[in-house]
Amino acid sequence: MTELLWRGRGVTSLLSSLRRTRLASCNPIIVIDKPSSRTNYNPTPSISSKVPWLSNLPQNLPQSRYHHTNHRNNSNASSTTPKPISLPTTPDPDLPHLNASQNVHMTKISSKPITSRVATATCHIQFSNTRPWEILRGGGMTKKGDVFSVARIAGIMAAKRTPDIIPLCHPGIGITGVEVDVELVAPDAAEDDGWGGWDSGHGGMRVVASVSCEGRTGVEMEAMTATMGAALTVYDMLKAVDKGMVVSGVRLLEKKGGKSGHWVRDGTATGTSSGGGGSEK
Repeated sequence: MTELLWRGRGVTSLLSSLRRTRLASCNPIIVIDKPSSRTNYNPTPSISSKVPWLSNLPQNLPQSRYHHTNHRNNSNASSTTPKPISLPTTPDPDLPHLNASQNVHMTKISSKPITSRVATATCHIQFSNTRPWEILRGGGMTKKGDVFSVARIAGIMAAKRTPDIIPLCHPGIGITGVEVDVELVAPDAAEDDGWGGWDSGHGGMRVVASVSCEGRTGVEMEAMTATMGAALTVYDMLKAVDKGMVVSGVRLLEKKGGKSGHWVRDGTATGTSSGGGGSEK
């Protein structure tokens, strides 16, 4: 048909000629050509003898073939190792909160042994005037309640909610105990009291928190979060009389358990106990 159009004769002319021949039947024939047995195209004798111009068509017409391509190569599929679905969990050797691709991840701790772990942290609240000291030395009662008791409770609650605040902390590590001590420091107290030097100025408060657990990861972040929760609560309860208070000196004092063993900050007083819980520092 393509050749007929190329010759300038339309489909309509061909159909008109075929109608004039009044052929009894003209059933299409599908010929599957094989590369090894290609033959020249010859019109049907009965049609060419009655349609004279068909005999003038070229004898060597290009023949169309249809190929089915199988896009799946079974031999290659069987020899190729399938790509794993799970993402790699190998941590960076120096910073375990980074994976081998240097992307942030939550460290996998399932292979670590369960050990007893304890961490102790501290921080300071420095007053900018004498009013907080005057109020607290009389018992610590304010319009919002007992500053010391509320701050301790806030520290315990903060330790339990640490994974909700610190993104890469593991939830459900099984905390077995939280001890929080909030102590008033007089204006004339020595600057270095064994917990680290700081300017007592108009007085202040010292917060110490110890957190323990039986688990596969440490509780250092829980201890430091507990001190901050208590310190911010002190600020909230006293900001009416001193908006210039400064919370500072948040640091880890000691940790026990785990791969790194026992660690104590240089210059930290040892052999003392935190108030309310008697935890070793």
